[in-house]
Formats: sequence, structure tokens, C-alpha cells
Amino acid sequence: MKKIIALIAAMALVLSLSACFMPNANNNSESTSDQANAADITSYDKDFDGLVKYINDRGSNYEKMDIYYDLIGADNGVRIVLNKNAFVEVYDFSGASANTAKAKDILNAVRENGKFKPIEDGTELTAAITDSGKYVLAWDASRSFDYTGKVVTDELKENW
Repeated sequence: MKKIIALIAAMALVLSLSACFMPNANNNSESTSDQANAADITSYDKDFDGLVKYINDRGSNYEKMDIYYDLIGADNGVRIVLNKNAFVEVYDFSGASANTAKAKDILNAVRENGKFKPIEDGTELTAAITDSGKYVLAWDASRSFDYTGKVVTDELKENW
């Protein structure tokens, strides 16, 4: 009897572990979902919240967290954690604070170099600015997953 119980427990363990290593069946649906979301870009509000929602809707396991956007002179900002190795930060420069010296320095650095440092001694982030000049998308390109290709596209820049 003990051998049968041990055998059943071992089989249950093998089955549960094999499920962890099986390819994700959602991968195909995610790419289809990405295409559908990209096609529906016109359904999003063309403001900060719409931009953040668009990025969030492109995947299912994102975590949004508030950041100290005021340190760089932005009106609003969030960090969207994509996985343990990737994030994108979205900064809103659409309001009055965009006229501060710090905000102008950040915006000029992004336009000229495609990079900026949120804090003086911090990591330099790769960034892009939308065509409207209102929103900056930033990410750490030194990490193993560079989100540029999914977020900073011509379509996204043109729409915000």
C-alpha cells in the first residue's frame, strides 16, 4: 500500500513539474493579442492615461508602479514592470511643469541623445519622445530585455 501511495505521489509530482516546463500556450494568443491591440490603437485616449493603458494592454503580467516623476520635472509618471529584467517608464510633460529648467534639460537630452539620467548619480536610461513632445518613454537598455521594439514604434510615437 505504501508503495502505491508513493508511486501516485511521484506521478503527481512529475505531472505538476512538467506543466511548469511546458511551452506557454498563450504565446500565440499574445502575439495575436499584440496585433489586435496595435490595430485598435485608435480606440485609446490620446493622453497620458491612454498611453499607459495601451502599454499595459499589450501584455497580461505587467505591474504598474508610481515613480518620483517630479524629480525630472514631469507632471506624471509610472514605471511599468514587464518582468524581472524589463521595465518601461512613461513620463508626462504635457502640463505646466514642462517649462521648468529640469524638464527642459531632460527633454533636450532625450531629443539630442536618446538618453537621460533621472537622478544625478543614477543609471542612464535610453529614451524616446513622442512626436507631440508630451511623453517620454524610458527603459534600461543594459538589461537583458530591451523593450524598444515593442513600445517605441513609429505608430506609438505618432499617436501620442
